[in-house]
Amino acid sequence: MSIKLDLHVHSESRGRIFINEQQLVNSLRQNRLDGVAITNFNDISHAVWLKEKIEDYIVIVGQEIWTKDGHIVGLGLKERIADAMDVEKTIQEIHRQGGIAVAVHPYLYLGLGKKMASVSIDAVEVYNALTGVAFIHNYLARRTAERLNLPQLASTDISDARFIGRSYTEVITDDKASVLESIRAGRVKLFKRAMPVPIGFILGNFLALRDLEPCSFHAMPCFICGKSMSVRLFKEKFECLDCKKSEFSRIACCNGHYLCKSCLLKRALNKNTDYSQGQ
Repeated sequence: MSIKLDLHVHSESRGRIFINEQQLVNSLRQNRLDGVAITNFNDISHAVWLKEKIEDYIVIVGQEIWTKDGHIVGLGLKERIADAMDVEKTIQEIHRQGGIAVAVHPYLYLGLGKKMASVSIDAVEVYNALTGVAFIHNYLARRTAERLNLPQLASTDISDARFIGRSYTEVITDDKASVLESIRAGRVKLFKRAMPVPIGFILGNFLALRDLEPCSFHAMPCFICGKSMSVRLFKEKFECLDCKKSEFSRIACCNGHYLCKSCLLKRALNKNTDYSQGQ
């Protein structure tokens, strides 16, 4: 027997709900999945809320954590894990809670990259559907996982219920309680399929449209105005609105708002929203 799971899904971002209970249930049913891991940033309360409300499917409580060395996902958490810690200390906290630590999109912006070789992660996301068409990032992740002899996972990293499970991990087990143990042991099969290319959103980026709404595939709203973060073709010089430091970047708000990585993290840590009330 096997259990089909999308192990990297964002249901909310900064207090804005993108996937509610009914949307999640409908998606799992339509896409013939057995469950999902909800891996929001900064907080686990919406994941816990969904787990308590949904009884017919597996909902793994997770969190995508900002460590000093890059993003990792903790699966099977009982408590929120603080951001901005050293990656090894973060992994130890994940393990203390009985969870597993996954290096997600390791060769993208804010991924662990080569740091994976020196920390005790349990698995590597080698296929991220959002970057499926950008072959090199997933290829490098897979090669590193093979070299380190680590279990490999596939997921979507999506915030749009319609596409949950477009790629997923099939966990080989007949016991729902042993899912995390089976992943850690590498008893998995991967189903890989890239997301469709969001042509309209990409054109909006390249045409430098203002007040661009966040892409539904992976919503990244600006901390300042709530509109979309955008990727430029070439690096431009920006001044951080908080610390006033100037630096070159390809990523900034579509309205020109810019925060350096340090100030972005500080703002993320200062958010104190009760997501469970935003259903």
